[in-house]
Amino acid sequence: MKRFIFLLIYNLLLPVFLVISIPGYLIKMKKRGGFGTGLSERFGFYKKPASAEPRGGLYVHAVSVGETFIALKFIREWSKTHSEPVILSTSTATGHQVAREAALPNVRPLYSPLDVPGLPGRCLKRFAPRAVVLIEAELWPNFAESCHRLKIPMVMVNARLSPRSEGRYAKVRGITSLLFERLSALGAQNDNDKGRFARIGVNPDIITAPGSIKFDVLGDAPQQLREDFQTILSTLSGGKPIVLAASTHAGEEALIASAIREAGAYPLIVPRHAERRPQVVADLTQAGFTPLLRTAGELPAEIPADSCYVADTTGELRDWTALADAVVIGKSFLAKGGQNPVEAIAARKPVIIGPDMTNFADLVKLLKDEDAILSCEADGLAATIRSALDDSPATRERAERAYHALHVHSGATSRSVELVDTFYRAS
Repeated sequence: MKRFIFLLIYNLLLPVFLVISIPGYLIKMKKRGGFGTGLSERFGFYKKPASAEPRGGLYVHAVSVGETFIALKFIREWSKTHSEPVILSTSTATGHQVAREAALPNVRPLYSPLDVPGLPGRCLKRFAPRAVVLIEAELWPNFAESCHRLKIPMVMVNARLSPRSEGRYAKVRGITSLLFERLSALGAQNDNDKGRFARIGVNPDIITAPGSIKFDVLGDAPQQLREDFQTILSTLSGGKPIVLAASTHAGEEALIASAIREAGAYPLIVPRHAERRPQVVADLTQAGFTPLLRTAGELPAEIPADSCYVADTTGELRDWTALADAVVIGKSFLAKGGQNPVEAIAARKPVIIGPDMTNFADLVKLLKDEDAILSCEADGLAATIRSALDDSPATRERAERAYHALHVHSGATSRSVELVDTFYRAS
């Protein structure tokens, strides 16, 4: 009865939410290039007949860019031992773009259906997966109910829950326990996440801790230094060290770029959302910079002395990180929660974070305990950058300590594959 009432209320309120939110969602999708890429799939309309679709394999659901990269990493590992088709569903245009551009063999990129009655079941019947994989804590009530009715096992991997989110979920523990009850298994990133999920009502018997797929970097292919990127940065920097401001949020571009300039380095900015470029350009211009956009094409014949480079694209952060001399993590100075520092750590770069990294509290604690990361307030950023650029044994050793601190997650991808495979083979 509780589940019936919960779903009834949810399905009564959801249409109201959709009416309010879909116009803004569609505007965002237009800005991100979502139209013309199959966005109608979210509403249950498909270009191909059902008979032409892959069936009987694995269905992997991600949300946006970060989760899609994790999903692709999981799928590459999965495909080493499985030849069946894989459906990779995403919720955003940027995530869908990354999935399409990856062009993995035997993988069908898909926009996930809206979670309204009828659409999830129609999607699942169309592709008839043997198991569903959810990347991180992305679980929708109607989708979960459809999996249950169709007897499709559903496994959540790379799951994490911040202390802040735990507090919110704990207030509605009765609802979260009903929702998570539909999972066959939950693979948490670490023991702390495992405990948090148990405290919000997830059955402890289904929770394991395979580790973080994102943090499982030690087995990744070595980063390739892109010659075209090297040429751009060499032309712009004039021999100055390159400092990357990674996944910045509103206001941080100007703040971090100014600190980088004060430290005597060249600013390379990769905003979190590429469609923010007009505001990013305006903020940097007001701060005394001439922003040069990657999307503008070739560099000008004469490089302005006050230039900074803005990589306003999607999916290239890893390549730019490989060429930086130090990395400043966005969303940690003028926004809350922080962005993932793992790309920079994997590249063995000195990493600087701001005062708020609560979304990655466990990882940051691990790194701080090893004296493997630099942390500062906004007013101390220039001095911290100078310290990070000091090419001393201590600086190099700090970057190495950060890299090796991730050993705890080594093999997380293969362990997550094994977890899913248990239910896939039994279905």
